[in-house]
Amino acid sequence: MAARVIIIGGGVSGLSTAYFLGKLGIASLLVEKSERLGGLIKTDVVDGCQLEAGPDSYIASKPAVTELAQELGDLGREIIPSNDKARRVFIRRHGRMIPMPPGMVFMVPSELKPAFESPLFSVQSKLRFLTERFARPRRRNKDISVGQLVREHFGEEMLDYVAEPLLAGVYGGDATALSAASVLPRFVAYEEKYGSLIAGAREERRAQGSHAGAMFQSFQGGMQSLTDALAAATRAHTEICHGEAIHVSQSEDAWQVETTIGSFASREVVLACPAHVASRLLRGAVPVVAGELAGIPYSSAILVTLVFERASISHSLNGFGFLVPRRERNTIAAATWINTKFPSRIADGRAAIRAFIVGEQATRLLPRENVELLSLVRRDLSQFMGVEAEPRFATAHKWPDSMPQYVVGHNERQQRLRAALEQHPGIHLVGNAYSGVGVPDCVRMAKDTSLVIRSRIAA
Repeated sequence: MAARVIIIGGGVSGLSTAYFLGKLGIASLLVEKSERLGGLIKTDVVDGCQLEAGPDSYIASKPAVTELAQELGDLGREIIPSNDKARRVFIRRHGRMIPMPPGMVFMVPSELKPAFESPLFSVQSKLRFLTERFARPRRRNKDISVGQLVREHFGEEMLDYVAEPLLAGVYGGDATALSAASVLPRFVAYEEKYGSLIAGAREERRAQGSHAGAMFQSFQGGMQSLTDALAAATRAHTEICHGEAIHVSQSEDAWQVETTIGSFASREVVLACPAHVASRLLRGAVPVVAGELAGIPYSSAILVTLVFERASISHSLNGFGFLVPRRERNTIAAATWINTKFPSRIADGRAAIRAFIVGEQATRLLPRENVELLSLVRRDLSQFMGVEAEPRFATAHKWPDSMPQYVVGHNERQQRLRAALEQHPGIHLVGNAYSGVGVPDCVRMAKDTSLVIRSRIAA
């Protein structure tokens, strides 16, 4: 089938776009530079353990992935929830692991009693919780940083010990640079409607009642089950070419895509690759769009997973894991206790800990050998958890420039991008750099883009 749409990038964004186009009867050519499909989604199966190289799950409250899995047939029956009866997150403070108090909605204490009883917060912060409830509704006339929003409502301590470490695993960046409107839109909405973020969080929990399910969902065979199922479902209508895109140019009636394996042409091109890659591809043909894309900063991440004999670790692993605020950090910013979060993924008699290195630490350590990374992670686990045992085995995955930063002004940048793209019809952007960093956000964008392309082809 002759390709009508060219897709650059074979991660979940590109594969989802190809899938939704195929459902609409539109063929595509997908160009992926690596020898494997799936991008950041990859599941290693070692010694009976499923170890995620990238995201280990998706936010259950965003329906796009669940709906897609159900469309894909058997995959819908493989959805598993996180073990939320054991969901508890610890935060490192003054040499101790302190559990986040119950009732926290991100950095907002919707229940005051547990927050008042928690040693995580100082007396000054607890007094701020009392006074914050009387904040008046406020509509800001410009974007502000997450740091400013948190400071104004709860003070520096909440920023340093809750908001910053929570965001580190998602963005790996600086909370004082991230956009409140883009990263925490519901809290900006709370401020506009209620004034008090505590009042807004309480109202949200009241509306959910007892209907709130697991926070995270994944698949029995790991997250790669999703991209594998998408790859299989697209075979009938998508040609996969493994080569690197070099640049995109415009002819009289089509876009030309030059790659290391040849030149291809189409009226519709989907850039399902990182924004900095899309910028390079469009630099000559659409410099305005390329400039806006180049302005989206990225940070890097390194994931190191260690598997131990369970009997060799005395720690109870009594939660989903822990966060390390920047003030307390050596190397790792967070760790997940996989046995607790997704028990079925780890073989009996084993314990698995997934450590995250992000931001400046990740950038600095990217050139280092895996053996050095393992040593640094083990040093932190010894200090933070008392783990001295030799792991049975470990995996390490480096993801340079993989985490887009939604910095202050991000929404305005998206508006400028949309306006510029309207002047260059046929170029489409899909991925985690635009309107959400999670897997459900990428799937949602892919579906929306497929509908736009269908309307253009039908016109």
